[in-house]
Amino acid sequence: MLKRSGATLVELLVAITMAAVVLGAGSTLLVRQRRDSADASVRAGAESQLRAALGAVPSALQDLSPSAGDLTAGEARDTALQIRAVVASGVACDSAVAQVRLSASDTGMDRESSLATAPRIGDTVWWWSPAGVAWTGRRVTSVVSGTGVCARQGPATRLLLQLGFSAPDTVPRASPVRLTRQARYSFYRARDGTWQLGIAEWSEVLHDFSPPQPVAGPFVLFRPPDGRTGFRYFDATGAELPVGVQGVPAAAIARLRMTLIAPGRGPGASTLDRRDSVDVAFRHAP
Repeated sequence: MLKRSGATLVELLVAITMAAVVLGAGSTLLVRQRRDSADASVRAGAESQLRAALGAVPSALQDLSPSAGDLTAGEARDTALQIRAVVASGVACDSAVAQVRLSASDTGMDRESSLATAPRIGDTVWWWSPAGVAWTGRRVTSVVSGTGVCARQGPATRLLLQLGFSAPDTVPRASPVRLTRQARYSFYRARDGTWQLGIAEWSEVLHDFSPPQPVAGPFVLFRPPDGRTGFRYFDATGAELPVGVQGVPAAAIARLRMTLIAPGRGPGASTLDRRDSVDVAFRHAP
């Protein structure tokens, strides 16, 4: 009589139970790995947004002077800051009435010129005369680009930027010149409900600020115990300036602190929000 090999019912039940344990452990490990991966992705995204904001705002503020009016009066608030942003700088090519010409190239001998963005009507042109005691500012009424000779740089033809203004002032040759535009950094609620850091520039067409363009985000506006996202202001003694109905007195600001809270919680809520801050010390010079 032939003997058939096989497994008893007890052995099958044991095998099935062990297989279920192994599969369960594998599934748990897979879920955990997916959750950790999602958390890591959220953390990386939060860190990248923090770096973007912490790089953009200080670089825009580092050369500003509250005592010179570079911070707009009444517009220094906990969630917004309006500034006189520098969009171009250089040295006047020659002496002229109601206009100033700058070299528009940033190469070769013209590295003293710097154009952060294209100048436009409605900007303000400022110049400093060696005999003066402060910057003189006039509203730009025309912007013309072309080629020509910069008298103080010799006879070579180069790219020039000519800015006109409606006043009988004369800009002396070799005067330091800068071009500014009103801009506002703010934390605002986007259409998807998230809080973003954006920048809006003054528009002559709208006679108002244009809609904010996102710089970084999303951020958490308020989260105990980490505090809140926004701006804080300090005077020369280090005392914090309270933000009232009219904002903070701009001329009294010596230092600004921007604090950011980026959401760092993944689907498993196993990580914390990412919080960071940066301080910007302002110069107080004419």
